[in-house]
Amino acid sequence: MTGRAKLFDRAAECELLMDAAYDPDRKETFRLFRDMWIMLANESATMSADYMKRQIADIERLQRGCTIRSP
Repeated sequence: MTGRAKLFDRAAECELLMDAAYDPDRKETFRLFRDMWIMLANESATMSADYMKRQIADIERLQRGCTIRSP
């Protein structure tokens, strides 16, 4: 699986979390994460590997902070 495909998989995971959420704020949060993963996947061809790693780490850190507080 390519790096780009993995990013789209992460977007799909966020889509599932968004669909499963009852709280409108949680839905919006996961929609935004989904959109971030999709944007990163679409722009990945023009990024250096180092920059891409930093972007992935940043999104993971933000998302981890949100999913830890899941009810």
